[in-house]
Amino acid sequence: MKKITLLFAVLFSISINAQVSTFTFNITGTQPAGFATALTIAGQKWSNYLQITVPVKVNVFIVNASFLPFSAITFANGRKNFTNAPVPNTLYVSTLANQLAGSEINTGEYDMDIYFNLYTPYYFGTGKPPANKTDFISTAMHEIGHGLGFYSDGYVDANGIGSFGNIPPSAIPISPSFPWRGQDSVPSIFDKYIIKASGNLLTTCAPQNSSALGDSIKNGAVYFSGPLYANPSHSNTPIRLAGGAGTYTLGVDLLHIHQSYANTIMSYYWGAGDTVRIPAPWELGILKEIGWNIKAVGLKENTTDALAMVYPNPANSSMVVVGKNITTIEIYNLMGELLQINTNVLKEDELLINTEPLKNGIYFLKMGFNYTGQNSIKKIVISH
Repeated sequence: MKKITLLFAVLFSISINAQVSTFTFNITGTQPAGFATALTIAGQKWSNYLQITVPVKVNVFIVNASFLPFSAITFANGRKNFTNAPVPNTLYVSTLANQLAGSEINTGEYDMDIYFNLYTPYYFGTGKPPANKTDFISTAMHEIGHGLGFYSDGYVDANGIGSFGNIPPSAIPISPSFPWRGQDSVPSIFDKYIIKASGNLLTTCAPQNSSALGDSIKNGAVYFSGPLYANPSHSNTPIRLAGGAGTYTLGVDLLHIHQSYANTIMSYYWGAGDTVRIPAPWELGILKEIGWNIKAVGLKENTTDALAMVYPNPANSSMVVVGKNITTIEIYNLMGELLQINTNVLKEDELLINTEPLKNGIYFLKMGFNYTGQNSIKKIVISH
């Protein structure tokens, strides 16, 4: 499935608001059944990992047109030189800028515009989508991810001139709902961690507005590399990004993780029937590097190849277990007695567990994976 971060406008007359604790979605357009619920789940999943103190405002448009070359597109708002900005003369997406400033600094503006093209056969459920349908929750998480910071101001024009923060409005089919930030004349904080294979920073390896910079952006692999967390999250090696194949595509190159990485939300390529609903360790590492505070539970639950998450915890009548390749889920009391066993016959990535029969208290949830000898044990709390 291809993701192109460009902008198109289609006007509709229906506007509906849906809220979760950390995300506000303004939805414009005719919603299919399950759309708002799946969108809310996508926001909640990011909330499970990020410490969001200032709510994220998402402006969502629903389109349905075969001639539009995208399944979903995002445009991110941003700010530079705001109060508490860690790095001066650097563009931060407004979702992150608000967290760093400690208050909303883009009052009256959305943090991102997202367009979903329903010509794409989306699956709006929480299980595994059919082989011929695109998972909407995964897609929504991907698009929200751009608004959270997977955003580059790098650009190469038709004459091969490269720049950061000099994307002309003519390169975008229509203006976003907030002031255009593509010409702030500075790189994004994400850009400042991009390196070439030589180890040189992409933002300083050649002069701004030069063919030399254009060549550097277009030619040769590019990587995200940072000392704080991104490298330790990936065996101390840089994380390859999309691009560097001799051409430049706006909205594709630099701001996606390379398609060679499996189970990665922010990869540019993943197909129908796939689900990628859990951020990979290197994705959380990148967000940590650019300034986000990551919840401790998010980091801990992403330390193995078989990623797993349990929520809500504490739980009342049910809880959801999320992870790849889960085969069994067992619940034990503190005496080590097996109380429940659930078998993942359908090989789903999300399983709803009935906790109604369990009394209030602390239990252990053991997940088995289809890797020999691999399992994960988590403490859960039941509170009816």
